[in-house]
Amino acid sequence: MALAAYLHGDPGRLPFIGHFRSTWHGEGVDMAVAGSVASRADVSTAFRAARTIETSLSNLQSTVYNDRHELLHAAWEAIIQIEGCDLGPQSGADLSVLFAVSDHLGLGIAGVGLAGVWSWNDDNIQPLAVGKHPLLGVPGRPERLPGILTLDCNPTRFVATAHDHTVAAPNLADIKVRCGVHP
Repeated sequence: MALAAYLHGDPGRLPFIGHFRSTWHGEGVDMAVAGSVASRADVSTAFRAARTIETSLSNLQSTVYNDRHELLHAAWEAIIQIEGCDLGPQSGADLSVLFAVSDHLGLGIAGVGLAGVWSWNDDNIQPLAVGKHPLLGVPGRPERLPGILTLDCNPTRFVATAHDHTVAAPNLADIKVRCGVHP
């Protein structure tokens, strides 16, 4: 199952400052990540901070993981281990990130700094975590590893909005543009 994760861009002229994405495909274990860091900093600082996270996550490719929980734990640890000064002026306290992970036993999502998470296919967008859901909350690198929401359904594409996002929910009319997907 090839997973894809997107973070809905901020309204405005530069919607993807500080955004990063990563995918990981292993033997029976897959992960898709989308997030932002230092998005209120200047373009250069935000770019460096986002690439630092992408590089840290890409280093996971050299290890074999037994299941989605082990891979997710390694991904969180990789982000937590990054020096704060490499994550922009707020040292990662403004991190918003969505993880989607799967293995032969199931699929789950995890994250920090999110206002909502939806599954997305060509015909509709379905809410997975909205309102007061425990997956949603404040941004920043977690002090302890966040939990994972195991899904009963098996979507492959996910979109999230950051905690401070002004758009209530994504819509099919402009979701591709707002998530930086080009035809």
